[in-house]
Parts: sequence; C-alpha cells; structure tokens
Amino acid sequence: MLKPNLIVAVLCFCLAPTCRGQESFKYEQQINALVQPYLKADKFRAMSLAVIADGQVWMRDFGQLAESDTTRPTRDTVYEIGSISKVFTSILLADAIQSGSVKLETTIGTLMPAISETGLGKVITLKQLATHMSGLPKMPSNNAPSDPTNPFADYDRDLLIEYLKSATLTDPPGGQHAYSNLGAGLLGDLLAAKSGQDYESLLRTRILNPLKMNDTSLRLSESQSKRFAPPHNSALLSDRAWDFDALAGAGGIRSTTNDMVLFMQANLVPPENELGKAIDLAWKEHLPAGDNHRAMGLGWQIAGDGSTRWHNGRTGGYQTMMLISRDLHAGVVVLCNTAGSEIDPLAESIFQTVVGMSPKPREFAKSVDVDAAIVKRLAGKYQLAPGVEIEVVAKNDRLVVKLTGQTFLKVVPESDTVWNYTDVEAQLRFELPEQGPATKVTLHQNGRKMPAQRITK
Repeated sequence: MLKPNLIVAVLCFCLAPTCRGQESFKYEQQINALVQPYLKADKFRAMSLAVIADGQVWMRDFGQLAESDTTRPTRDTVYEIGSISKVFTSILLADAIQSGSVKLETTIGTLMPAISETGLGKVITLKQLATHMSGLPKMPSNNAPSDPTNPFADYDRDLLIEYLKSATLTDPPGGQHAYSNLGAGLLGDLLAAKSGQDYESLLRTRILNPLKMNDTSLRLSESQSKRFAPPHNSALLSDRAWDFDALAGAGGIRSTTNDMVLFMQANLVPPENELGKAIDLAWKEHLPAGDNHRAMGLGWQIAGDGSTRWHNGRTGGYQTMMLISRDLHAGVVVLCNTAGSEIDPLAESIFQTVVGMSPKPREFAKSVDVDAAIVKRLAGKYQLAPGVEIEVVAKNDRLVVKLTGQTFLKVVPESDTVWNYTDVEAQLRFELPEQGPATKVTLHQNGRKMPAQRITK
C-alpha cells in the first residue's frame, strides 16, 4: 500500500516499444533503470505498464507469460485488476446518484428488502460502503469456499443475505475505518439489483461501453481467454484465476493496459456527459483523513498531497496498481500476473520520475549462486509440529517452500544452507551432511527458532 505522505503510487513494466503521441518518451531510460532490479530479482512473470505524462501515452511490457510460455505480454494482454474494481463500483454509485435513483445516505435495507427490518439494513449507508466506514468485516464469516484457491466463486446472494440478517459488528457504522471486500462487493450487488441487471451488465452499460473499454469484463470471451495472462503466486508458481458471484464489485474485473488508459484519460478529463459528472462525484473527497486512514473519494484512496487518487489490487495470481493526478495531469497503471510482485514501490518510483523527481532504483538483498545438486539435496518434507510440515521443492537452482495449509513462497539463498523468504521476515537454516539430503531445517521467525526434522527419504 502507498504511504500517506507520498504523492505516488503504482506502476511498472516493460519491453516491446509502444508509444503513442511523440516517437520518444523522455522518461523511458529512467523507468527502465527502475525496472531492472525487479527483473534481476525475478519478482514477476509478466507485467504491462502504461503512463500518461507530458501529453503522451507510453506503454511497455516486460517478462513472459509463464515459465513454459515465452510469449511476451502486450497492451492487449488481459489481467485481473483485483481491488481496482472498487473504483469502478463506486463510480457506478456516483452514476446512480446523478440519475436520482439513490443517495449517498440511502441505507442498504432500502435496496435489499430481505434485510430492511434488520439493524444493519437500517443504519449502513451506501456512502459508508464506498469509503470503508460500514463496520463490516473484510470478508463475511459464512464464506466457506468449496475451493480455497478461488475464495469468491460460490459466494452468492443468498449467502450474502443470510450473513446480513444475523451479522453483528465489532464497530458501529461510521465509527472506525476498516477496509472491507464485503462492503464493496455488497455495494456492487445492491446497485445491480436496483438497476434490474447483473453487475457486469450494469458496468458495461454505464461505464465500459461509453468509454469504449471493449476488452474489460468479468467473464472472458473466447478472444480474451486466449489473451488472458496465466496467474502466478509470489513463488512464481502457477496459481488460479478468481471468479466472483455476489461480491464481484470488490474485485472481479479483468482488463488490459489499452483499456485502462481509456479509464485514466476519462478520470483526468471527464467527458461532458452524465458519466463525466459521476466520475467527478467519485473523485471528490468524501472522507477526510483520520488517525488510522487516508482521505477517500468514493472508492478512491487519496494520497497525502490531497490531489493524487490511487488504488491497488491483488488476487491469488495477480497484482495491480493505478494512480492518477489531475493537478499534474499524469497517470500510471500496472498490471501484473504475479501476486506478491512488490510493484507498489516500483510504481511509486515511476510516478515520481514522471513528475520530475529522481528516485533511485531499488536494491534487493543479494543472493548467492547455489549448485543445482545442492538445491536438490535440500528439497523434501520436514515435520515442524504434529500435522504441520514444511515442504521444500527444488525448481532448478532455487527453492520454493510451503507450510501445511498455506501457499508456496519464494526463498533466496544467502549461502548453500541459509535461505531467506522474500515475502515475510523469516529464514530457513538447513543442516546438510557431507553426503545425502539435508537432515533438518530450522525456521527462524519473530525471534523464534523452530526446528523441523526431515520425514522424507
């Protein structure tokens, strides 16, 4: 997430030259220098970047779609944009307000008769959903996905209503700011129900078609499926795409850099029509900054300069970021098919570059080269506790590691036997005899040393 005292935010990528407007882009060399450390550290599989600055639109793509697919991404590659979807959902709210069908203070029970007489139905407002002040938790307690790697797929409207009928909140609506996927998803569901359409149809009618964002959708066409970047987790292993039902408004949208440029342009200079008025309404500050939160528009996070709007997103196999400043007439969007790719600091640096600053390239912890034969000897399963194992898998000359019930994470070598996690503050120390596989590994985390004995041959 962005730091509240910084102007910046989001971005990164690329490779094949693509520049609209003038033939050259004066920040190209600096941006490429900022990206290089991420490439060398293997922080992502594929990323696509678009920048609006100095009256130009500049795009680049880096990497390849998958380890086994050397195809490079392009401006037409489709990615999940994750929580950037919340901005679209909030513009739909602003659009409904402009048309007079709802108000900011409309309560959720007004739009969902099944909960109209419940406590939550009478007090939570649409504005609170769009500014994360509803008191609702991040996720509903009755979400029990049949596939944990696709956590929103089977959460339907019946489950949503069931939850809202009986839910009790830790904090009252309007009390504490608490980021809520549930709240944003509920907002999208309510607006769709009010319109008599499903969420995607409403989105297409009110935003996508007017802006000619023809490659943005929830459900992929045959053509889009062929251009859909395969998802990867932070260990660069294949993951799975996420599907959405009732909570689609929280993170279900998929798009391309070509389309996201159109969206940024519309927010920089809103069209002179009803959609433009809705974009302006969502852009305005609706929640002042507080002790534990940034200022917000509707859906938008507002940076510390008071001008720059941004939002990032992350699903199981994708990470994204978008930042727009009307005062600087600049915008940046980054779409990446690798969760945990750490693109926020890179995006921040790129945005600083195009507004005239000189950020330095990031330095990642240096790793040593380890012989693939030694790496193979470290691989195996180690018992950390009854029912809890550390699974270590060799991928050529690198390791990925998973604890029981969790996903694989990437580790990098400090020496042959000392490996550091890249996503968390933790370290693995292996005991490696002169011959044969490692006999033991010790997990160092939060000041604790947790030994695990090898349980595989």
